[in-house]
Amino acid sequence: MSAAAAIHLCEVGKTYPGRELSLRGTKLETQGPVLWVRNAARAVRLTGEAAPPVRALERVSLTVAPGEVLGVLGPNGSGKTTLIKILAGLIRPSEGVGTVAGWPLSQAGVIRRHVAYVSTTGWMGLEWALTAEENLRFFAELSGMPSRRARERTRAALAALDLTADAAKLSGELSNGMRQRLLMARALLWHTPVVLLDEPFVGLDPDHRRQVRDLIRGLPREGQTVVVSDHQADVVEAVADRVLVLEAGRVQAMGTPRELVRPLAGLSVLEVVTEMAATPAAPPPPIVHHVEWQARPGPMGRMAWRLTVETGDTAFSAVLAWLDTAGGRIIEVEERRPGLRDVLPEASAHRVESA
Repeated sequence: MSAAAAIHLCEVGKTYPGRELSLRGTKLETQGPVLWVRNAARAVRLTGEAAPPVRALERVSLTVAPGEVLGVLGPNGSGKTTLIKILAGLIRPSEGVGTVAGWPLSQAGVIRRHVAYVSTTGWMGLEWALTAEENLRFFAELSGMPSRRARERTRAALAALDLTADAAKLSGELSNGMRQRLLMARALLWHTPVVLLDEPFVGLDPDHRRQVRDLIRGLPREGQTVVVSDHQADVVEAVADRVLVLEAGRVQAMGTPRELVRPLAGLSVLEVVTEMAATPAAPPPPIVHHVEWQARPGPMGRMAWRLTVETGDTAFSAVLAWLDTAGGRIIEVEERRPGLRDVLPEASAHRVESA
């Protein structure tokens, strides 16, 4: 067992096998023979076909030092949760080797005893018939912690996550944000060498987001290594020493937030909101390096634009002139310095190529 790195992976990949599609969600209409035949044929096709394999993670290599906070950033479907689950010993990689807390990935059962794992998926492991306090004590004692220590650690964890006043509430009576904090509290019960947090900020209000952020930043002082994943760059940037950027299961970049943003030095980002406007027919001016836009819900046909442009006196007016060619009107404009969120394009955004 090696103590040189808290986490070490070498070309780890994961492929999920294709599964036979089922009848779930298929509605067999009976209002007319044509509808019935059409849906019956669709049902036969579904039960006779298999979905292709899904390549979730592609040859990921990384090393995380003891006491480091590693952020994993990427859009939904980029492989973040798959990576976290491999590190937690919950799923096995299809190929590659590595160690977590000094133990090889092949010894998943041992790894699970040396990591704390928090996920919002299905409010993992909460017992709905128990109160918040009972949930923590139940989990602690189920994991082999002596009763007295379980009570002490439970009270401390509830206090750390601002849940003392809600300790007697049943899980079903807690808000989503409270349940998320309860899962975080559970991760504090055991002082494991590695803490894995899969989107821990989901459902939290701004005050509790800051509280959880400060808590994560404090864990390395207890000698723990932390891996925290999210699709929001500002969340990752606020807590991480280094950031791993994933897209479609592949490593796109890795480094400190400052290192990742460095290639955007000398550029500015314009955030623009247009109303009742189309996409300009002409390509953007040469000073524009990157353009994304997303339609906003609502009746006014609003679109939110993010443009990375060369910093200069003419950039602002040139971009606005280009957007004016699409008609409609510009209702919001904001200029800012590039940040980590500008490193990885949003998965749901449309791109416009520069001239």
